[in-house]
Amino acid sequence: MAMAIERDSDMIRLPRGATGFRDRGTESLPLTDTQVFASVCYEAARLVRGRVLEITPPGVTPSFHTAVMKCGELTVGVLGHMHLPFIAIAEVPTGGVVFIDSCNDLEEALRASGALRFLTRDELETPIGLIDTSELDKAERSEIGSWKPANLGELLFNYWD
Repeated sequence: MAMAIERDSDMIRLPRGATGFRDRGTESLPLTDTQVFASVCYEAARLVRGRVLEITPPGVTPSFHTAVMKCGELTVGVLGHMHLPFIAIAEVPTGGVVFIDSCNDLEEALRASGALRFLTRDELETPIGLIDTSELDKAERSEIGSWKPANLGELLFNYWD
């Protein structure tokens, strides 16, 4: 089962690796399985009678998997976090990320696998002030200070280098 984002009252607590950065000399971050991400996307596309046009693995930037999917008339990006089992739906990324509500039943289809935790647009738009970063490495908190993400989505799915 996919990892949950923990909530304490109104705060969201993120696990280490959320930004994709880590302190030197600390344990490596886990990697999400590219095959699992691809399987979830292909199965979701099948369920909504869509199709996967392309899958791009993460790199230094962006630090997330991207599956470009065609759902009816709409082309969307399904984003998969490189280190944590989180996925989201966005406009097809071109250097920035704009999260959108799902097309047809894509959100439900992505949730159905249970292998990855689907994050809604509302969750992704959680302001940075409501995010507990205490479990993140010093390097991660430093990157947050430098890049100043406005919300959870910008923190998790970033183009930082």
